[in-house]
Amino acid sequence: MVPYPLAMVVCDGYWRDPYTGKITIIGTFSIIGGMQFPLRHPILSVYISLTDGHGKVPFKLILVDVDEERAPIFEISEELEFTDPRMIMELCLTQVGIEFPASGEYRLKLIAKDEFIIERRILVIKTAKGDDRNEQNDS
Repeated sequence: MVPYPLAMVVCDGYWRDPYTGKITIIGTFSIIGGMQFPLRHPILSVYISLTDGHGKVPFKLILVDVDEERAPIFEISEELEFTDPRMIMELCLTQVGIEFPASGEYRLKLIAKDEFIIERRILVIKTAKGDDRNEQNDS
């Protein structure tokens, strides 16, 4: 049995308060724009909230093009341990230096115990000079 997803949010980053343990999500987005491809995006974070897990659960977060015609852009593996199925586990993952080969639709997929549980769409678009919709610049 795989955990039940409560939330999956794509963002620029997060901050965990050292005293309360609460997480603040910074800069949510679903579109990335750039003037040329391949497009290098400096950082992408994902906040995930899950419940109804049992014991140790291996996870994979995979970024793929919508048709899965290319190799995954990245894959992150983690393991969470649920000591009680009623608990809510929060997981924050970050990947740096992501390279999108072309404009189009991409999917962030969360897999638990080799079973798909949730995904989020990211639209990568070509922008004109001066259009700064989530445009990332390496300089």
